[in-house]
Amino acid sequence: MTFPARAVGIVAGPFPATLIDDIAAEIAEHGYAVERQGGGLAVALPVGRVEAEPEAAGFSVRIASSGPKQIHEMREAFLHFLDHAAPGLSERMTWRGDLPTGAYPPNFRKVRVVGTRPVSPNFLRMTMAAGNVGDFVTGGMHFRLAIPPKGRAPVWPLIDGGGRTRWPKGEDALHNPAYTFVAVDLEKGEFDFDLYVHDGGKATQWALEAVPGEEVGLLGPGGGTLPPGNFLLMAGDETALPAIRRILELSPPGRRGHVFVELGDIADRCELVVPDGMTLEWLTRGDGPDLWTRIAGVPFPAEGESRFVWIAAERDLARRARLHFRDTLGVTQDEAYISAYWTR
Repeated sequence: MTFPARAVGIVAGPFPATLIDDIAAEIAEHGYAVERQGGGLAVALPVGRVEAEPEAAGFSVRIASSGPKQIHEMREAFLHFLDHAAPGLSERMTWRGDLPTGAYPPNFRKVRVVGTRPVSPNFLRMTMAAGNVGDFVTGGMHFRLAIPPKGRAPVWPLIDGGGRTRWPKGEDALHNPAYTFVAVDLEKGEFDFDLYVHDGGKATQWALEAVPGEEVGLLGPGGGTLPPGNFLLMAGDETALPAIRRILELSPPGRRGHVFVELGDIADRCELVVPDGMTLEWLTRGDGPDLWTRIAGVPFPAEGESRFVWIAAERDLARRARLHFRDTLGVTQDEAYISAYWTR
């Protein structure tokens, strides 16, 4: 596929000798397929392509996509990985190309609380109002909120002269949890998402105290493309339940496979729409077989068959799953999404 919009970022050295390996590890940790080409890397996505490689005098990044908005989103994601792999390096980069203009990031908007209601002992469903909610139907399953600190006037992210998002810091810093769309109402201009309630969580505290009309920011939609494959193995814990539900709802009726969901509280079970050829098993943490035992016990289709594995859970389990499927069973990066949603 040819992408008409392009941007290039360049930074002079020095940089760590292991930079490409470190970036590749960060990207893979989040479930994306990384291609190694020469001394560099590439990430191919349905919405575009990112390439990065060391050069004689520095390091370059090339991004291609359908427009400035998509370029911006892909660049922000890549720079997030780069900041973890080599802190401070992204701040020295210079960029040119099809970059966004305007005060706010192109994937940012303000949304308002409509209402909140419990859907199980540990999940709240929040209804929000927003403009142009049609974007939420086709732009990906996930989004991030930008929640201002309580008691302070919100300070929203802005685009700087180089086209990069500058986030408020210190006392004005925003909290950016990620969620999955449950439903989008085009007529009302509203959308729903489910929030897992856990003690001490900033988002939990905000949700419990939110009042109708309260304003927060939203970035997205983005990420969370639907997995392919005639055979699908899915597994996750509470944090992955909204995404698992969404993928199952949009799965073709003839799909085969297995779904495992591990919960700390059996009362959080919910109705899931499962294709006839897929089996669903609910697991209770600490009671009976654990999530990894059930994942590892599934007879996975052989190479050459239409297959996919989707796992989102705690970081150690995600790492174990990568070793099992990619190194032991030979599952390619195009046949897997294995992501660490949280860390113990």
